[in-house]
Amino acid sequence: MADELRIAAAIDVGSNSVHLLLTELGGEVLRDESVLLGLWAMVDMEGFIPDEGLRELVGVLSGYVTEATDEGAGSITLVATEPLRRASNRSRVRAAVLAATGLELHVLSHEQEALLTVLGVLEGQPAREPTMVLDIGGGSSEVVLLEPGADPVVGVIPVGSARLTAQHVEDDPPTEAEVMELRAESHHLFSSLPTGHPKRGIVVGGSGTNLIRLTTREGDEDAPDSGLIDTDRTAQAIEIVMATPSSQLVEDYGLRERRVLQMAAGASLIEAALDCYNLSAVEASDASLREGIIHARTVAGDAWLDELPTLVSGVTPNVRA
Repeated sequence: MADELRIAAAIDVGSNSVHLLLTELGGEVLRDESVLLGLWAMVDMEGFIPDEGLRELVGVLSGYVTEATDEGAGSITLVATEPLRRASNRSRVRAAVLAATGLELHVLSHEQEALLTVLGVLEGQPAREPTMVLDIGGGSSEVVLLEPGADPVVGVIPVGSARLTAQHVEDDPPTEAEVMELRAESHHLFSSLPTGHPKRGIVVGGSGTNLIRLTTREGDEDAPDSGLIDTDRTAQAIEIVMATPSSQLVEDYGLRERRVLQMAAGASLIEAALDCYNLSAVEASDASLREGIIHARTVAGDAWLDELPTLVSGVTPNVRA
């Protein structure tokens, strides 16, 4: 049974990066690392993952599986999200990963990704108040609206910070006109999402955590509101990004260049979420679907995907794109 395992690993293939989380169950994080591959761009350009990208992906996954195995992981779970959902050669990719690692690469639906993220962010506990969880990826984003005792409602946004940036930004730093386009498109996308009245908002992904790093002054790291993002803070982040070349922000804040280039888009999506759901602020969470995967595997074993809706709320979620 999964709960007999002491060390577990979750590896996810996202639009921007491949990420490994290795933990002792209920305890210490042993490894939390990622490699930027930018698979979303390959799929957007070609419609599939080309041979060179496939070799690189298989190499990264094989390396991570070896690391996890060497650390004594009794459970290693591989998942993929947006790039593999859209890649026309996903069957070939999955077969190559299976041949190289001996493990299945699970391609998650938007709904599965969203609910695993909720499990990770809320540490497997049900929502105690109306809550919105926004997961901003590189190629797509998901919104989950949670009400105690009610079905979770999942809304899908067909872009994430990387794709939104590619559609509207050419300059570094971005121009005022480009930022206006980002903001307008973000508000338009949120206008078609499910309605709700959450009292708590949580944003997941690098868009939130990197925005916090960019806008936190030295000495304010432990302030009570240091992990909260409101519209003043999104505006501040966008102003910094518009005024500073990405290379300088990388040097000043230790951020990855690709993440910096996508920050105006991420901030615009957060800003739109605040407005759409009338929230004064959202929390930036370091947790993600990887923590949710490990929780689900620990509780439900090999039936983790089948039992996912029950793990979140005991009911099957309503889904609207």
